[in-house]
Amino acid sequence: MFPVVVSDLDGTLLNKQHQLSPKTKEVLHRLSAQGIKFVFATGRHYEDVEQIRSQLGIDMYLITSNGAQVHNPQGELIIEHNIEPELVSSVLSHRHQFAGQIRGNIYQNTDWYVEEELQELQDFYKESKFSYQRINFDKISGNGVQKIFFVAQNHQELLPLSGLMQEKYGDRLSLTYSLPECFEIMGAGVSKAMALEEVLKLKGFEFKDAIAFGDGMNDLQMLSQVGKGLVMGNADRKLVAELPDHEQIGFCNDDAVAEYLEKQYAC
Repeated sequence: MFPVVVSDLDGTLLNKQHQLSPKTKEVLHRLSAQGIKFVFATGRHYEDVEQIRSQLGIDMYLITSNGAQVHNPQGELIIEHNIEPELVSSVLSHRHQFAGQIRGNIYQNTDWYVEEELQELQDFYKESKFSYQRINFDKISGNGVQKIFFVAQNHQELLPLSGLMQEKYGDRLSLTYSLPECFEIMGAGVSKAMALEEVLKLKGFEFKDAIAFGDGMNDLQMLSQVGKGLVMGNADRKLVAELPDHEQIGFCNDDAVAEYLEKQYAC
């Protein structure tokens, strides 16, 4: 029995409508009543995730922006690893090379900024009502930027950008994909695994004390290091290939995480 349960959100704990199902809410409440500790570990912004957590009414740590921030159950920011300010404008300057193919996003302090309308992303935020503001990226300050991410219609369109970022900044930034169509950039060394290790230490736990669920390449390190890492049936095929010995469970739309926890913890 693992005393700590860690879960990604989109494609994992949330269904295809990016919502917590009644079944999932019920199981999490039952486990919480048994003393099991929960951590959400996601690429989403804290302002967004806190609204989802508040629906549950369960105390938990929130790892957001792929590990760039951690908030405690009281909503206090306790860990922060932003992108070096001087790198922000440098990274953003490359977007002009890929105009028409990719669209940029910035998480800065409590805000989400875009340069172009991204209506398709709004489906991810129906549960929380968190939304973006339009801004000229050339005018943005480099301070307080947790994450820069770029979206495209397909994975192939992002490959030239991700290759360029790896070549230029691979030793100064953390680079990953949360979805094949979403390339994400954080400060050096930032990952869900790094943030989770810090959270576990605060509570007197180690990686071996946690079970975790995920579906994207931004979950790779976390799933590799915890006591038991579970891969979703709808996971990125690259993640499945990277973790061939990890157990795969069902699909997010079938409450697979809740079903697994209910069975394993006999709750």
